[in-house]
Amino acid sequence: MSKVVWSLPEHDDALVNNLAEELGISETVARILVNRGVRTVSDAHAFMSPSLDQMHDPMLLPDMEAGVERVVRALEAKEKILIHGDYDVDGVSSTALLVRVFTKLGANVVHRIPHRKRDGYDIKPYTAEEAKAEGVSLIITADCGVTACETIEHAQTLGVDIIVTDHHEPGHELPKAIAIINPHRHDSTYPFSELAGVGVALKFAQAIVRRLGYDDQRFVERYLDLAALGTIADVMPLVDENRVIAKFGLEALAKSKKLGIQALLRKTGLDGKRLTPHSIGFVLGPRINAVGRLDDAAIALQLLVTGDESEADELVGTLERLNQERQTEQARILAEVQEILEQEDLDDTRALVLSKTGWHSGIVGIVASKVVELYNRPAILLSLDEETGTAHGSARSIEAFNIFAALNQCRDLLDRVGGHELAAGVSLKVDNIDQFQAKLNEVASQIIKPEDMIPRIMADAQIDPDAVTWKLMNEIRILEPFGPGNPEPLFISSDVETVESRRVGGDGSHLKMRVRGTKGLPVDCIAFGFGELEPAVQVGRKVDLCYNIRSNSYNGRNTVQLAIKDIRTEE
Repeated sequence: MSKVVWSLPEHDDALVNNLAEELGISETVARILVNRGVRTVSDAHAFMSPSLDQMHDPMLLPDMEAGVERVVRALEAKEKILIHGDYDVDGVSSTALLVRVFTKLGANVVHRIPHRKRDGYDIKPYTAEEAKAEGVSLIITADCGVTACETIEHAQTLGVDIIVTDHHEPGHELPKAIAIINPHRHDSTYPFSELAGVGVALKFAQAIVRRLGYDDQRFVERYLDLAALGTIADVMPLVDENRVIAKFGLEALAKSKKLGIQALLRKTGLDGKRLTPHSIGFVLGPRINAVGRLDDAAIALQLLVTGDESEADELVGTLERLNQERQTEQARILAEVQEILEQEDLDDTRALVLSKTGWHSGIVGIVASKVVELYNRPAILLSLDEETGTAHGSARSIEAFNIFAALNQCRDLLDRVGGHELAAGVSLKVDNIDQFQAKLNEVASQIIKPEDMIPRIMADAQIDPDAVTWKLMNEIRILEPFGPGNPEPLFISSDVETVESRRVGGDGSHLKMRVRGTKGLPVDCIAFGFGELEPAVQVGRKVDLCYNIRSNSYNGRNTVQLAIKDIRTEE
Protein backbone atom coordinates (compact mmCIF):
# COMPACT_ATOMS: atom_id res chain seq x y z
CA MET A 1 0.00 0.00 0.00
CA SER A 2 1.35 3.43 -0.94
CA LYS A 3 2.68 5.55 1.92
CA VAL A 4 2.48 8.66 -0.24
CA VAL A 5 -0.31 11.20 0.24
CA TRP A 6 -2.12 11.98 -3.01
CA SER A 7 -3.96 15.25 -3.40
CA LEU A 8 -5.66 17.36 -6.04
CA PRO A 9 -5.83 21.17 -6.14
CA GLU A 10 -9.14 22.92 -5.78
CA HIS A 11 -10.33 24.30 -9.10
CA ASP A 12 -12.33 27.30 -10.20
CA ASP A 13 -14.54 25.37 -12.62
CA ALA A 14 -15.81 28.53 -14.30
CA LEU A 15 -12.25 29.65 -15.01
CA VAL A 16 -11.28 26.18 -16.30
CA ASN A 17 -14.31 26.01 -18.60
CA ASN A 18 -13.71 29.52 -19.91
CA LEU A 19 -10.06 28.79 -20.78
CA ALA A 20 -11.01 25.50 -22.44
CA GLU A 21 -13.67 27.21 -24.58
CA GLU A 22 -11.65 30.31 -25.49
CA LEU A 23 -8.48 28.37 -26.32
CA GLY A 24 -10.12 25.37 -27.96
CA ILE A 25 -8.38 22.91 -25.64
CA SER A 26 -9.58 20.08 -23.45
CA GLU A 27 -10.85 20.77 -19.96
CA THR A 28 -8.00 18.59 -18.65
CA VAL A 29 -5.30 20.79 -20.14
CA ALA A 30 -7.17 23.92 -19.04
CA ARG A 31 -7.03 22.56 -15.47
CA ILE A 32 -3.29 22.04 -15.81
CA LEU A 33 -2.85 25.65 -16.92
CA VAL A 34 -4.86 26.90 -13.94
CA ASN A 35 -2.68 24.76 -11.67
CA ARG A 36 0.34 26.56 -13.13
CA GLY A 37 -1.08 29.95 -12.17
CA VAL A 38 -2.58 30.84 -15.54
CA ARG A 39 -5.73 32.93 -15.08
CA THR A 40 -6.34 34.75 -18.37
CA VAL A 41 -6.49 33.82 -22.04
CA SER A 42 -3.54 36.12 -22.80
CA ASP A 43 -1.47 34.47 -20.05
CA ALA A 44 -2.39 31.08 -21.49
CA HIS A 45 -1.26 32.11 -24.98
CA ALA A 46 2.04 33.35 -23.52
CA PHE A 47 2.50 30.08 -21.63
CA MET A 48 1.67 27.82 -24.54
CA SER A 49 3.57 29.90 -27.12
CA PRO A 50 6.77 31.19 -25.48
CA SER A 51 8.64 33.84 -27.45
CA LEU A 52 11.99 35.58 -27.14
CA ASP A 53 9.97 38.80 -27.02
CA GLN A 54 8.85 37.73 -23.53
CA MET A 55 12.37 38.22 -22.14
CA HIS A 56 12.79 41.25 -19.91
CA ASP A 57 14.95 44.31 -20.52
CA PRO A 58 18.40 43.58 -19.04
CA MET A 59 18.77 47.22 -18.00
CA LEU A 60 16.14 46.62 -15.32
CA LEU A 61 18.60 44.54 -13.30
CA PRO A 62 20.23 46.42 -10.42
CA ASP A 63 23.58 48.11 -11.17
CA MET A 64 23.41 47.09 -14.84
CA GLU A 65 24.15 50.61 -16.04
CA ALA A 66 27.25 50.90 -13.86
CA GLY A 67 28.46 47.45 -14.90
CA VAL A 68 28.04 48.12 -18.61
CA GLU A 69 29.78 51.50 -18.40
CA ARG A 70 32.78 49.95 -16.61
CA VAL A 71 33.08 47.19 -19.23
CA VAL A 72 32.88 49.66 -22.12
CA ARG A 73 35.75 51.65 -20.58
CA ALA A 74 37.75 48.46 -20.13
CA LEU A 75 37.20 47.45 -23.75
CA GLU A 76 38.19 50.86 -25.06
CA ALA A 77 41.38 50.91 -22.95
CA LYS A 78 42.23 47.25 -23.76
CA GLU A 79 42.34 46.46 -20.05
CA LYS A 80 42.98 42.87 -19.05
CA ILE A 81 39.73 41.31 -17.79
CA LEU A 82 39.39 38.18 -15.66
CA ILE A 83 36.16 36.17 -15.70
CA HIS A 84 35.94 34.26 -12.40
CA GLY A 85 33.31 31.52 -12.24
CA ASP A 86 32.21 28.58 -10.13
CA TYR A 87 32.80 24.86 -10.46
CA ASP A 88 29.22 23.61 -11.07
CA VAL A 89 27.38 23.53 -14.41
CA ASP A 90 25.80 26.93 -13.84
CA GLY A 91 29.14 28.50 -12.97
CA VAL A 92 31.01 26.82 -15.83
CA SER A 93 28.36 27.72 -18.42
CA SER A 94 28.20 31.32 -17.08
CA THR A 95 31.96 31.66 -17.39
CA ALA A 96 32.02 30.08 -20.86
CA LEU A 97 29.32 32.47 -22.04
CA LEU A 98 31.13 35.57 -20.82
CA VAL A 99 34.53 34.36 -22.08
CA ARG A 100 33.07 33.69 -25.53
CA VAL A 101 31.32 37.06 -25.67
CA PHE A 102 34.35 39.06 -24.51
CA THR A 103 36.59 37.18 -26.92
CA LYS A 104 34.20 38.04 -29.78
CA LEU A 105 34.36 41.68 -28.70
CA GLY A 106 38.15 41.60 -28.99
CA ALA A 107 38.76 41.93 -25.26
CA ASN A 108 41.97 40.97 -23.50
CA VAL A 109 40.23 38.32 -21.43
CA VAL A 110 41.40 35.45 -19.21
CA HIS A 111 39.37 33.09 -17.06
CA ARG A 112 39.52 31.18 -13.81
CA ILE A 113 37.38 28.46 -12.24
CA PRO A 114 38.30 27.72 -8.61
CA HIS A 115 39.34 24.20 -7.72
CA ARG A 116 36.72 22.80 -5.34
CA LYS A 117 39.23 21.19 -2.96
CA ARG A 118 42.14 23.68 -3.14
CA ASP A 119 40.21 26.93 -3.40
CA GLY A 120 36.70 26.19 -2.20
CA TYR A 121 33.70 28.23 -3.24
CA ASP A 122 33.79 31.88 -4.37
CA ILE A 123 36.53 34.32 -5.18
CA LYS A 124 39.34 34.60 -2.62
CA PRO A 125 41.65 37.51 -1.64
CA TYR A 126 44.69 35.69 -3.04
CA THR A 127 42.90 35.42 -6.38
CA ALA A 128 42.70 39.21 -6.52
CA GLU A 129 46.41 39.41 -5.68
CA GLU A 130 47.33 36.93 -8.41
CA ALA A 131 45.13 38.76 -10.90
CA LYS A 132 46.79 42.08 -10.05
CA ALA A 133 50.22 40.52 -10.53
CA GLU A 134 49.14 39.29 -13.97
CA GLY A 135 48.02 42.75 -15.06
CA VAL A 136 44.27 42.33 -14.53
CA SER A 137 42.42 45.54 -13.67
CA LEU A 138 38.82 44.28 -13.89
CA ILE A 139 37.38 41.04 -12.52
CA ILE A 140 33.87 39.92 -13.48
CA THR A 141 32.38 37.13 -11.38
CA ALA A 142 30.00 34.54 -12.83
CA ASP A 143 27.59 32.72 -10.50
CA CYS A 144 29.46 33.87 -7.39
CA GLY A 145 30.69 36.94 -5.52
CA VAL A 146 27.58 38.35 -3.86
CA THR A 147 28.88 37.50 -0.36
CA ALA A 148 32.62 38.01 -1.08
CA CYS A 149 32.84 41.28 0.86
CA GLU A 150 36.38 40.71 2.15
CA THR A 151 37.82 39.78 -1.25
CA ILE A 152 36.20 42.69 -3.04
CA GLU A 153 37.37 45.18 -0.42
CA HIS A 154 40.89 43.74 -0.69
CA ALA A 155 40.79 43.98 -4.50
CA GLN A 156 39.92 47.67 -4.25
CA THR A 157 43.03 48.33 -2.18
CA LEU A 158 45.01 46.69 -4.99
CA GLY A 159 43.39 48.87 -7.63
CA VAL A 160 41.38 46.01 -9.15
CA ASP A 161 37.69 46.67 -9.88
CA ILE A 162 35.12 43.89 -9.52
CA ILE A 163 31.72 43.49 -11.14
CA VAL A 164 29.57 40.79 -9.55
CA THR A 165 27.10 38.78 -11.63
CA ASP A 166 25.39 36.28 -9.36
CA HIS A 167 22.00 34.84 -8.44
CA HIS A 168 22.67 33.54 -4.93
CA GLU A 169 21.03 35.07 -1.88
CA PRO A 170 22.94 38.16 -0.67
CA GLY A 171 24.14 38.37 2.93
CA HIS A 172 23.24 41.12 5.37
CA GLU A 173 25.53 43.54 3.54
CA LEU A 174 26.47 43.84 -0.11
CA PRO A 175 30.12 43.94 -1.21
CA LYS A 176 31.44 47.35 -2.22
CA ALA A 177 31.85 46.37 -5.87
CA ILE A 178 31.57 48.53 -8.98
CA ALA A 179 28.30 46.73 -9.71
CA ILE A 180 26.36 43.87 -8.12
CA ILE A 181 24.04 42.49 -10.77
CA ASN A 182 21.77 40.07 -8.96
CA PRO A 183 17.97 39.75 -9.21
CA HIS A 184 17.85 38.55 -5.58
CA ARG A 185 19.05 41.90 -4.24
CA HIS A 186 16.52 43.24 -1.78
CA ASP A 187 16.31 46.50 -3.73
CA SER A 188 15.88 44.78 -7.11
CA THR A 189 12.84 45.71 -9.18
CA TYR A 190 13.61 43.23 -11.95
CA PRO A 191 10.37 41.46 -12.95
CA PHE A 192 11.76 37.93 -12.42
CA SER A 193 14.02 36.97 -9.55
CA GLU A 194 14.69 33.29 -10.35
CA LEU A 195 17.34 33.58 -13.07
CA ALA A 196 20.23 31.14 -12.86
CA GLY A 197 23.77 32.49 -12.70
CA VAL A 198 24.06 31.91 -16.44
CA GLY A 199 20.80 33.80 -16.91
CA VAL A 200 22.29 36.83 -15.16
CA ALA A 201 25.46 36.48 -17.25
CA LEU A 202 23.35 36.33 -20.42
CA LYS A 203 21.50 39.53 -19.48
CA PHE A 204 24.76 41.30 -18.63
CA ALA A 205 26.35 40.34 -21.93
CA GLN A 206 23.16 41.32 -23.77
CA ALA A 207 23.26 44.79 -22.24
CA ILE A 208 26.93 45.18 -23.21
CA VAL A 209 26.47 44.22 -26.86
CA ARG A 210 23.39 46.44 -27.08
CA ARG A 211 25.41 49.40 -25.74
CA LEU A 212 28.09 48.70 -28.33
CA GLY A 213 25.52 48.91 -31.11
CA TYR A 214 25.19 45.23 -32.00
CA ASP A 215 21.96 43.27 -32.57
CA ASP A 216 21.32 41.95 -29.10
CA GLN A 217 18.46 39.71 -30.28
CA ARG A 218 20.86 37.73 -32.50
CA PHE A 219 23.33 37.67 -29.63
CA VAL A 220 20.78 36.10 -27.28
CA GLU A 221 19.94 33.41 -29.84
CA ARG A 222 23.64 32.57 -30.22
CA TYR A 223 24.15 31.86 -26.51
CA LEU A 224 20.84 30.26 -25.53
CA ASP A 225 22.47 26.81 -25.65
CA LEU A 226 24.80 27.70 -22.77
CA ALA A 227 22.01 29.55 -20.95
CA ALA A 228 19.73 26.50 -21.07
CA LEU A 229 22.54 24.22 -19.93
CA GLY A 230 23.16 26.17 -16.71
CA THR A 231 19.53 27.09 -16.03
CA ILE A 232 18.21 23.54 -16.22
CA ALA A 233 21.20 21.91 -14.51
CA ASP A 234 20.85 24.35 -11.59
CA VAL A 235 17.23 23.20 -11.15
CA MET A 236 15.78 26.67 -11.58
CA PRO A 237 11.99 27.06 -11.94
CA LEU A 238 11.05 26.81 -15.63
CA VAL A 239 8.60 29.69 -15.57
CA ASP A 240 8.64 33.23 -16.94
CA GLU A 241 12.03 34.07 -18.47
CA ASN A 242 13.55 30.70 -17.58
CA ARG A 243 10.79 28.98 -19.57
CA VAL A 244 11.80 30.95 -22.65
CA ILE A 245 15.50 30.21 -22.07
CA ALA A 246 14.78 26.48 -21.59
CA LYS A 247 12.46 26.07 -24.58
CA PHE A 248 14.59 27.85 -27.15
CA GLY A 249 17.86 26.92 -25.48
CA LEU A 250 17.12 23.19 -25.77
CA GLU A 251 16.49 23.65 -29.49
CA ALA A 252 19.72 25.67 -29.80
CA LEU A 253 21.65 23.06 -27.81
CA ALA A 254 20.57 20.28 -30.19
CA LYS A 255 22.00 22.15 -33.20
CA SER A 256 24.82 24.01 -31.43
CA LYS A 257 27.90 24.87 -33.47
CA LYS A 258 30.09 24.89 -30.35
CA LEU A 259 32.50 21.99 -30.78
CA GLY A 260 32.52 20.97 -27.13
CA ILE A 261 28.74 20.68 -27.03
CA GLN A 262 28.74 18.71 -30.28
CA ALA A 263 31.34 16.28 -28.88
CA LEU A 264 29.34 15.88 -25.66
CA LEU A 265 26.14 15.12 -27.57
CA ARG A 266 27.94 12.54 -29.70
CA LYS A 267 29.49 10.79 -26.72
CA THR A 268 26.21 10.56 -24.83
CA GLY A 269 24.19 9.37 -27.83
CA LEU A 270 22.05 12.50 -27.88
CA ASP A 271 23.34 13.79 -31.23
CA GLY A 272 20.43 14.32 -33.60
CA LYS A 273 17.81 13.64 -30.92
CA ARG A 274 15.16 15.92 -29.46
CA LEU A 275 16.55 17.29 -26.19
CA THR A 276 14.50 17.73 -23.03
CA PRO A 277 15.30 19.00 -19.52
CA HIS A 278 15.95 15.33 -18.66
CA SER A 279 18.77 15.34 -21.24
CA ILE A 280 20.53 18.08 -19.28
CA GLY A 281 19.51 17.11 -15.76
CA PHE A 282 20.44 13.44 -16.01
CA VAL A 283 22.87 13.12 -18.91
CA LEU A 284 24.85 16.25 -19.81
CA GLY A 285 24.79 18.08 -16.47
CA PRO A 286 26.14 15.24 -14.31
CA ARG A 287 29.11 14.79 -16.65
CA ILE A 288 30.06 18.45 -16.46
CA ASN A 289 29.52 18.51 -12.70
CA ALA A 290 31.62 15.37 -12.22
CA VAL A 291 34.76 17.20 -13.33
CA GLY A 292 34.34 19.90 -10.71
CA ARG A 293 33.50 17.34 -8.05
CA LEU A 294 36.46 14.99 -8.61
CA ASP A 295 39.06 17.01 -10.50
CA ASP A 296 39.34 20.52 -11.93
CA ALA A 297 36.25 22.22 -13.41
CA ALA A 298 38.59 24.16 -15.69
CA ILE A 299 38.52 21.01 -17.84
CA ALA A 300 34.76 21.43 -18.35
CA LEU A 301 35.19 25.13 -19.07
CA GLN A 302 37.80 24.37 -21.71
CA LEU A 303 35.35 21.96 -23.33
CA LEU A 304 32.76 24.75 -23.65
CA VAL A 305 35.16 27.30 -25.12
CA THR A 306 37.45 25.15 -27.29
CA GLY A 307 37.64 25.62 -31.03
CA ASP A 308 39.58 22.39 -31.57
CA GLU A 309 37.54 19.29 -32.45
CA SER A 310 40.17 16.75 -31.40
CA GLU A 311 40.63 18.53 -28.07
CA ALA A 312 36.86 18.51 -27.57
CA ASP A 313 36.73 14.73 -28.08
CA GLU A 314 39.63 14.21 -25.66
CA LEU A 315 38.01 16.40 -23.00
CA VAL A 316 34.67 14.60 -23.33
CA GLY A 317 36.51 11.34 -22.73
CA THR A 318 37.82 12.79 -19.47
CA LEU A 319 34.32 13.85 -18.46
CA GLU A 320 32.99 10.37 -19.14
CA ARG A 321 35.68 8.70 -17.04
CA LEU A 322 35.19 11.07 -14.11
CA ASN A 323 31.41 10.67 -14.24
CA GLN A 324 31.79 6.90 -13.88
CA GLU A 325 34.06 7.46 -10.86
CA ARG A 326 31.47 9.85 -9.45
CA GLN A 327 28.72 7.24 -9.75
CA THR A 328 30.81 4.66 -7.90
CA GLU A 329 31.74 7.05 -5.11
CA GLN A 330 28.16 8.28 -4.80
CA ALA A 331 26.85 4.74 -4.37
CA ARG A 332 29.46 4.01 -1.68
CA ILE A 333 28.66 7.13 0.37
CA LEU A 334 24.90 6.56 0.12
CA ALA A 335 25.31 2.98 1.36
CA GLU A 336 27.34 4.22 4.34
CA VAL A 337 24.75 6.91 5.11
CA GLN A 338 21.92 4.39 5.06
CA GLU A 339 23.90 2.06 7.32
CA ILE A 340 24.32 4.88 9.85
CA LEU A 341 20.65 5.90 9.70
CA GLU A 342 19.43 2.33 10.16
CA GLN A 343 20.95 2.47 13.65
CA GLU A 344 19.24 5.78 14.51
CA ASP A 345 15.83 6.55 15.97
CA LEU A 346 14.66 9.36 13.70
CA ASP A 347 11.25 9.99 15.27
CA ASP A 348 12.31 13.24 16.94
CA THR A 349 14.91 14.23 14.34
CA ARG A 350 13.77 16.99 12.04
CA ALA A 351 17.09 17.59 10.23
CA LEU A 352 19.76 14.99 9.50
CA VAL A 353 23.40 15.97 10.04
CA LEU A 354 25.86 13.24 9.09
CA SER A 355 29.64 13.40 8.89
CA LYS A 356 32.52 11.08 8.16
CA THR A 357 36.16 11.11 7.17
CA GLY A 358 36.63 9.81 3.62
CA TRP A 359 33.42 11.17 2.17
CA HIS A 360 34.32 13.16 -0.91
CA SER A 361 33.31 16.80 -0.40
CA GLY A 362 32.40 17.06 -4.07
CA ILE A 363 29.96 14.15 -3.90
CA VAL A 364 28.12 14.72 -0.60
CA GLY A 365 25.69 17.22 -2.16
CA ILE A 366 24.30 14.65 -4.59
CA VAL A 367 23.99 12.09 -1.81
CA ALA A 368 22.26 14.65 0.43
CA SER A 369 19.61 15.10 -2.27
CA LYS A 370 19.02 11.36 -2.34
CA VAL A 371 18.81 11.24 1.48
CA VAL A 372 16.13 13.96 1.43
CA GLU A 373 14.21 11.94 -1.13
CA LEU A 374 14.47 8.74 0.95
CA TYR A 375 13.86 10.16 4.45
CA ASN A 376 11.70 13.23 3.68
CA ARG A 377 13.58 15.68 5.88
CA PRO A 378 16.47 18.14 5.44
CA ALA A 379 19.91 16.53 5.23
CA ILE A 380 23.41 17.90 5.65
CA LEU A 381 26.37 15.70 4.78
CA LEU A 382 29.83 16.75 5.91
CA SER A 383 33.25 15.54 4.82
CA LEU A 384 35.73 15.65 7.71
CA ASP A 385 39.30 16.85 7.22
CA GLU A 386 41.23 15.58 10.22
CA GLU A 387 44.41 17.51 9.34
CA THR A 388 42.71 20.92 9.48
CA GLY A 389 39.94 20.01 11.91
CA THR A 390 37.33 21.36 9.52
CA ALA A 391 34.25 19.89 7.86
CA HIS A 392 32.93 20.86 4.45
CA GLY A 393 29.60 19.78 3.09
CA SER A 394 26.27 20.36 1.44
CA ALA A 395 22.72 20.82 2.66
CA ARG A 396 19.51 19.88 0.86
CA SER A 397 15.99 20.45 2.10
CA ILE A 398 12.25 19.85 1.74
CA GLU A 399 9.76 22.46 0.52
CA ALA A 400 8.57 23.29 4.05
CA PHE A 401 12.03 24.30 5.30
CA ASN A 402 14.21 27.16 4.04
CA ILE A 403 17.61 25.63 4.70
CA PHE A 404 19.55 28.81 3.84
CA ALA A 405 17.57 30.85 6.36
CA ALA A 406 17.96 28.10 8.99
CA LEU A 407 21.72 27.92 8.48
CA ASN A 408 21.92 31.67 8.91
CA GLN A 409 20.46 31.19 12.39
CA CYS A 410 23.44 28.91 13.11
CA ARG A 411 26.08 31.28 11.71
CA ASP A 412 27.89 31.55 15.04
CA LEU A 413 28.87 27.89 14.62
CA LEU A 414 29.73 28.04 10.91
CA ASP A 415 32.80 29.31 9.08
CA ARG A 416 30.95 29.73 5.79
CA VAL A 417 27.45 29.34 4.39
CA GLY A 418 25.91 30.17 1.05
CA GLY A 419 23.11 28.98 -1.15
CA HIS A 420 19.35 28.92 -1.72
CA GLU A 421 16.13 27.94 0.06
CA LEU A 422 16.53 24.25 -0.79
CA ALA A 423 20.30 23.85 -1.24
CA ALA A 424 23.36 25.30 0.46
CA GLY A 425 27.04 24.75 1.12
CA VAL A 426 28.63 24.95 4.57
CA SER A 427 31.96 24.66 6.32
CA LEU A 428 32.63 24.56 10.04
CA LYS A 429 35.05 23.27 12.65
CA VAL A 430 34.72 19.58 13.47
CA ASP A 431 34.44 20.47 17.17
CA ASN A 432 31.26 22.46 16.40
CA ILE A 433 29.35 19.69 14.63
CA ASP A 434 27.44 18.39 17.67
CA GLN A 435 26.39 21.90 18.70
CA PHE A 436 25.45 22.70 15.14
CA GLN A 437 23.32 19.57 14.84
CA ALA A 438 21.48 20.39 18.05
CA LYS A 439 20.86 24.02 17.10
CA LEU A 440 19.73 23.21 13.57
CA ASN A 441 17.25 20.66 14.91
CA GLU A 442 16.01 23.20 17.42
CA VAL A 443 15.30 25.60 14.54
CA ALA A 444 13.78 22.84 12.42
CA SER A 445 11.50 21.59 15.21
CA GLN A 446 9.84 25.02 15.32
CA ILE A 447 9.10 24.97 11.59
CA ILE A 448 8.78 21.39 10.32
CA LYS A 449 5.55 19.66 11.27
CA PRO A 450 5.19 15.85 11.20
CA GLU A 451 2.98 16.07 8.13
CA ASP A 452 5.73 18.01 6.30
CA MET A 453 7.87 14.85 6.40
CA ILE A 454 5.27 12.69 4.69
CA PRO A 455 5.95 12.32 0.95
CA ARG A 456 3.20 13.91 -1.10
CA ILE A 457 2.06 13.89 -4.69
CA MET A 458 0.06 16.83 -6.01
CA ALA A 459 -1.71 15.60 -9.14
CA ASP A 460 -3.27 17.87 -11.74
CA ALA A 461 -6.55 16.13 -12.44
CA GLN A 462 -8.55 12.96 -11.94
CA ILE A 463 -9.43 11.33 -15.25
CA ASP A 464 -10.58 7.99 -16.63
CA PRO A 465 -7.92 5.94 -18.49
CA ASP A 466 -10.22 6.14 -21.53
CA ALA A 467 -9.33 9.84 -21.76
CA VAL A 468 -5.67 8.99 -22.37
CA THR A 469 -5.43 9.51 -26.13
CA TRP A 470 -2.95 10.87 -28.66
CA LYS A 471 -5.02 14.07 -28.77
CA LEU A 472 -4.50 14.62 -25.02
CA MET A 473 -0.83 13.61 -25.32
CA ASN A 474 -0.24 16.21 -28.05
CA GLU A 475 -2.04 18.90 -26.06
CA ILE A 476 0.17 18.17 -23.04
CA ARG A 477 3.31 18.48 -25.18
CA ILE A 478 2.40 22.10 -25.88
CA LEU A 479 3.10 22.79 -22.19
CA GLU A 480 6.74 21.64 -22.41
CA PRO A 481 9.47 22.06 -21.28
CA PHE A 482 8.69 20.52 -17.92
CA GLY A 483 10.68 21.07 -14.76
CA PRO A 484 10.50 22.90 -11.42
CA GLY A 485 7.64 25.39 -11.48
CA ASN A 486 6.09 23.59 -14.44
CA PRO A 487 6.18 19.89 -13.52
CA GLU A 488 5.17 17.20 -15.96
CA PRO A 489 1.38 16.81 -15.49
CA LEU A 490 0.29 14.07 -13.09
CA PHE A 491 -3.06 12.31 -13.23
CA ILE A 492 -5.08 10.05 -10.95
CA SER A 493 -7.38 7.25 -12.10
CA SER A 494 -9.39 5.43 -9.43
CA ASP A 495 -10.88 1.97 -9.28
CA VAL A 496 -9.54 0.77 -12.63
CA GLU A 497 -9.45 -2.92 -13.51
CA THR A 498 -6.20 -4.76 -14.17
CA VAL A 499 -6.42 -6.81 -17.38
CA GLU A 500 -2.73 -7.77 -17.58
CA SER A 501 0.13 -7.74 -15.07
CA ARG A 502 3.66 -9.14 -15.22
CA ARG A 503 7.11 -8.42 -13.84
CA VAL A 504 9.70 -7.18 -16.32
CA GLY A 505 13.34 -6.18 -16.28
CA GLY A 506 16.36 -8.39 -15.75
CA ASP A 507 15.66 -8.75 -12.03
CA GLY A 508 11.88 -8.42 -12.25
CA SER A 509 11.94 -5.11 -10.40
CA HIS A 510 9.53 -3.40 -12.81
CA LEU A 511 5.87 -3.96 -13.56
CA LYS A 512 4.14 -4.01 -16.93
CA MET A 513 0.36 -3.66 -16.80
CA ARG A 514 -2.75 -3.07 -18.87
CA VAL A 515 -5.77 -1.51 -17.20
CA ARG A 516 -9.34 -0.83 -18.25
CA GLY A 517 -11.48 2.23 -17.55
CA THR A 518 -15.23 2.66 -17.72
CA LYS A 519 -15.46 2.06 -21.48
CA GLY A 520 -13.35 -1.05 -21.30
CA LEU A 521 -10.55 0.09 -23.64
CA PRO A 522 -7.23 -1.32 -22.29
CA VAL A 523 -4.35 1.12 -21.74
CA ASP A 524 -0.69 0.13 -21.42
CA CYS A 525 1.18 0.98 -18.19
CA ILE A 526 4.80 0.79 -17.10
CA ALA A 527 5.67 1.02 -13.39
CA PHE A 528 9.42 1.19 -12.76
CA GLY A 529 10.44 -0.18 -9.38
CA PHE A 530 7.01 -1.65 -8.57
CA GLY A 531 7.73 -5.29 -9.50
CA GLU A 532 7.13 -6.63 -6.00
CA LEU A 533 3.52 -5.37 -6.15
CA GLU A 534 2.67 -7.89 -8.88
CA PRO A 535 0.75 -10.31 -6.56
CA ALA A 536 -1.52 -7.43 -5.45
CA VAL A 537 -2.34 -6.26 -8.99
CA GLN A 538 -3.25 -9.54 -10.65
CA VAL A 539 -5.82 -9.72 -13.44
CA GLY A 540 -9.29 -8.65 -12.28
CA ARG A 541 -8.02 -6.63 -9.30
CA LYS A 542 -9.02 -2.97 -8.94
CA VAL A 543 -6.30 -0.35 -8.41
CA ASP A 544 -5.85 3.40 -8.12
CA LEU A 545 -3.06 4.82 -10.25
CA CYS A 546 -1.07 8.07 -10.22
CA TYR A 547 0.82 8.61 -13.47
CA ASN A 548 2.29 10.76 -16.22
CA ILE A 549 1.18 10.27 -19.82
CA ARG A 550 4.02 9.31 -22.14
CA SER A 551 4.48 8.00 -25.69
CA ASN A 552 6.17 4.64 -26.17
CA SER A 553 7.79 3.17 -29.26
CA TYR A 554 8.38 -0.58 -29.47
CA ASN A 555 8.90 -2.78 -32.52
CA GLY A 556 7.80 0.05 -34.80
CA ARG A 557 4.54 0.55 -32.88
CA ASN A 558 3.81 3.87 -31.18
CA THR A 559 1.40 3.89 -28.27
CA VAL A 560 0.32 6.18 -25.47
CA GLN A 561 1.01 4.69 -22.06
CA LEU A 562 0.71 5.50 -18.38
CA ALA A 563 4.08 6.00 -16.67
CA ILE A 564 3.13 4.99 -13.13
CA LYS A 565 4.41 7.07 -10.22
CA ASP A 566 2.41 5.37 -7.47
CA ILE A 567 -0.12 2.55 -6.99
CA ARG A 568 -2.83 1.92 -4.43
CA THR A 569 -4.14 -1.61 -4.29
CA GLU A 570 -7.31 -3.08 -2.80
CA GLU A 571 -5.32 -4.15 0.26
